[in-house]
Amino acid sequence: MMKPEIALRPARLQDADAAVRLIRLSMRDEIDWLFGQEPGHPADQVAAALYARRGNRVSHAHCRVAELGGKVVGLLLAYPGAALRGLDLRTGWHLLGILGPGGTLRLARRQLLYGSLVEAEAGEYYVSNLAVDPELQGQGIGAALLELADRLARQQGLGKCSLIVTYDNPARRLYERSGYRLERSFPIEHPVLAHGSGGYHRMVKDLPVEGNG
Repeated sequence: MMKPEIALRPARLQDADAAVRLIRLSMRDEIDWLFGQEPGHPADQVAAALYARRGNRVSHAHCRVAELGGKVVGLLLAYPGAALRGLDLRTGWHLLGILGPGGTLRLARRQLLYGSLVEAEAGEYYVSNLAVDPELQGQGIGAALLELADRLARQQGLGKCSLIVTYDNPARRLYERSGYRLERSFPIEHPVLAHGSGGYHRMVKDLPVEGNG
């Protein structure tokens, strides 16, 4: 019996539950530290509210999903590195409407603990979040989503993809097999940031010119 084919498509509003679950999987306890500290505003609720809006860093408009047998089993959240500053500002504006001034200010202060972390630069297509249903990992879904990121980068005239990964994340092996190289490491001593692993690696992939391999 043949396995169902993996379908890759833009995320839809009705994918919110599955998308937020996968975003949580990619962030682990960091999602609660970042979005879930305000009374009456659980992290998943905040993420879902951002997902439903356009123009912020968690928006469905920047998500692609992998579907298997009609079920969403993987997610890619990515955008051009040059857009990060504008997306950060827009995310703050949306959070102001969700959390109010006090909650948004407290979240902004928490973000200062990321220190000098560089996520992406202009000229790169930034893979912000990548997640696959744990029961289906190792079946090529993550690799397919990374290949999709390559195609989206080229469509926007970008010659590189980039991402950050915690020091202890075994997904680094997948990224290396997909052509990513370690560009710089950012130590962060915090019990939740970088999942307490000690920091983030910034990884970059140079995309070959189409037609030349």
